[in-house]
Amino acid sequence: MKKREELVVAKPLSLRLYWEGEKLARMRLTWAAKGEEPRIETKIGHELAKTLARYVLGKTVQWPKLPIDLDALPLFHQKVLKELMRVPAGQVVSYKGLAMASGSPQAARAVGQVMAKNRWPLIFPCHRVLTSSGKVGGFGPGPDMKRWLLELEGISPQAIKG
Repeated sequence: MKKREELVVAKPLSLRLYWEGEKLARMRLTWAAKGEEPRIETKIGHELAKTLARYVLGKTVQWPKLPIDLDALPLFHQKVLKELMRVPAGQVVSYKGLAMASGSPQAARAVGQVMAKNRWPLIFPCHRVLTSSGKVGGFGPGPDMKRWLLELEGISPQAIKG
């Protein structure tokens, strides 16, 4: 299986795309490094670049349909990610609320683990998940980026605790 990597940059963000064959195995979201230049080889990479550029300008975007194999994930992960997709930009959900929406009301911690293992940030918008008390909670790229993304999507800084 051919593995390859692409880099999508729309400052201040960058998305590193990791391909396994024709499937997008995972993405890594980071702050763009100084002088970092895109390396895009696929049509989907170009679509993501256009969408990310609009997103960082604060525009409402529809992320492109990506060749992601959710069937490779445990059923609980699939349910949680599908419910997460229902949370629109400018809104947030708690880990507990997402657990309830996924049919497992006692599984807030398990939802947190699904968010921590999310392979496709922004596409499955784990930054929109907060603690029940409104605190930022965990986020792979860090709490500052999570706050930045939420503010970009219209969530006021005062609405986010801690």
